[in-house]
Amino acid sequence: MISKKIIFLLLTTMVCAHLYSQNDLSNYTDIESVYIISHWGNVNAVGTNSKGSTKFTVEARFTDSSKKTKIIDDYTRYMSFEVKEKKLYIKTRKPEGFESIDLYLKIPEDLLLEILLQKGGEIVVSNFNKGVEINSLNGSVKLEGIGEYALVNATNGEIKASFDKINQDLPISLVTLNGGITVEIPENAKHDLRLISRKNGYIESDFIIDTRKPILHLNQKIYSKQAIDNKGSINGGGSLLFLSTENGPIAIKRVNL
Repeated sequence: MISKKIIFLLLTTMVCAHLYSQNDLSNYTDIESVYIISHWGNVNAVGTNSKGSTKFTVEARFTDSSKKTKIIDDYTRYMSFEVKEKKLYIKTRKPEGFESIDLYLKIPEDLLLEILLQKGGEIVVSNFNKGVEINSLNGSVKLEGIGEYALVNATNGEIKASFDKINQDLPISLVTLNGGITVEIPENAKHDLRLISRKNGYIESDFIIDTRKPILHLNQKIYSKQAIDNKGSINGGGSLLFLSTENGPIAIKRVNL
């Protein structure tokens, strides 16, 4: 049976391939990480392995203030590429009016991925082995098939993150000011927990949580009128799993590998 992860990657690739023009980045070989800096627009990044025929590309679509959309062919007008200390910086230009640039990237899966979305848009990231670091002002963040760790800060938008493997020496931090948080981790993952839902939230968990203070309405979809703030552990404790939202529920699920 085809796994959910493979189906997700295939569908994402098929849809985006028809919407964007492709720019080859395979000449950037001596790098350890990629840092994407964008203003308005969606960012979709897929990790690829060394066996793939196109393992490092960027594709883009531009929408102007009148909502006219075109595929970007001349990347020098809209984006810049620069390497500093083995990090590739991919930057979109500062918006002229209410324009946006949607990005679809294929990036080697063993590179660290960082994304800064300064204005707004959805972020979808899948299949990265070395972890991800994301800062988003406005829009949802979805992570699928992530390894090692993740640091996500979102001002306004829900966060969904699924991990194939965990580095027990590194933390996972998912923080949003407005929106729910769902994290999927392997069954044998060991974490110390900090769970915060300031209002309109509840806590769900597929794992037994060892905590000194009972979690209010645990595994009940009852939106709390008071703040939920708990420390605890799963599977004996380990690296920190920090989940915090000012407005929304939190769910800790077992990942289906």
